[in-house]
Amino acid sequence: MNSRFFIKTYGCQMNVNDSEKMAGLLESRGWTQVYAERSASLFIVNTCAVREKAQEKLFSYLGRLKRYKELDPACTIVVAGCVSQLLKEEIRRRAPFVDLLLGTNAYPRLLEYLDQRGESDFRLSRHWNEVTSLHRRSSFSAFLSIMEGCDNFCSYCVVPFTRGREKSRPLSLILRELDELSAQGYKEVVLLGQNVDAYLDPEKGGGFADLLEVVAQRSGASWIRFLTSHPSKFSLRIAEVMARNDKICRALHLPFQAGSDRILSLMNRGYSKAEYLSLVKAIKERVPDIAMAADIIVGFPTEREEDFLETMEIVEEVRFENIFSFLYSPRPGTKSSKMEDDVPPSVKGERLIRLQERQKEIQLEENLKRIGSVQRVLLEERNRKDPSQTVGRTAGGRVVNILGPCETGQFADILIDGAGPHNLKGRIPL
Repeated sequence: MNSRFFIKTYGCQMNVNDSEKMAGLLESRGWTQVYAERSASLFIVNTCAVREKAQEKLFSYLGRLKRYKELDPACTIVVAGCVSQLLKEEIRRRAPFVDLLLGTNAYPRLLEYLDQRGESDFRLSRHWNEVTSLHRRSSFSAFLSIMEGCDNFCSYCVVPFTRGREKSRPLSLILRELDELSAQGYKEVVLLGQNVDAYLDPEKGGGFADLLEVVAQRSGASWIRFLTSHPSKFSLRIAEVMARNDKICRALHLPFQAGSDRILSLMNRGYSKAEYLSLVKAIKERVPDIAMAADIIVGFPTEREEDFLETMEIVEEVRFENIFSFLYSPRPGTKSSKMEDDVPPSVKGERLIRLQERQKEIQLEENLKRIGSVQRVLLEERNRKDPSQTVGRTAGGRVVNILGPCETGQFADILIDGAGPHNLKGRIPL
């Protein structure tokens, strides 16, 4: 029997971590992960439903897997993740050859469902499902889940419908996994959750600032990161914990989505433009060297030019290290999907280009300031386009291309001698 499996992952770091957990479960049963589709008898597609484009990637990829099913009817195709949770009937209709649809809360029982070839449970539990078997894709940087789900119900977002309500992992279990990572020599730990700043220990009641302090003091890793934060939940205590713990990277992903108060209200984001900027100012006062990133949606229903210009004003004032910007697309079941998607595609596209071009200029301006500095870098991999270079990241998340072969998985002090909008260039000082 061919007991080899292949996993295709779409979406965020949460999805990557879920794929690591599914791989670990399969390996505990004797399966072997392979990285070429033709070698596998089990295919798992872990999906993302945040944007329509990501959703359609699934159906395109399933068309490719259909050919493997035709060649080997005994192979097994599993669709897991958010699209499976959200659009199971559509998947059954468009891809009837799929053997198993796996709900977002059901992956801890993957082995059971594979044995039964039955219907997955699609109920969204409010309880944490612990999975201890993981196959981590990196030997030096590890994801550590602390919570999942969301209670915010932003009008455009499907996460509450695909991941369910917020559920926090007990601190005792987090620390147990943290100790294992320390023993295994991991250099970096990334705390994961849809809204990590909403974390609340179900056993003792401590919040995210408390957890972050404990993790920073206890972890054997040199760097601690966390993703993602929500502005309405972010306590300045978190910034103060960051400021006094050197292990915590001076990096913060704080999505604002839009600059117009009218649009923010329609999005149900729970803060105003002024409140967001005031929060950023207070954070920078406590952590002056912090590198900030954000998510932005362009072309939300009723967005006017003046609304978009207010988004641009935030980009100008904050000067983000990076942004993740997307065209609005209506998602099934959300409040905004009932609004008229009235911003013409051409206008959406033109605004997105303007935003991205200005952000590119800002990134170049900021990166040029770092020429001549020495940056601490975690060396991640050889440059795929140029094997003579090694790619790493700074504590602030800036990509650095380093001339010469370096041992990956290690830290190095790099002299920055060049810069572009998307990366820094450097070398190990003589």
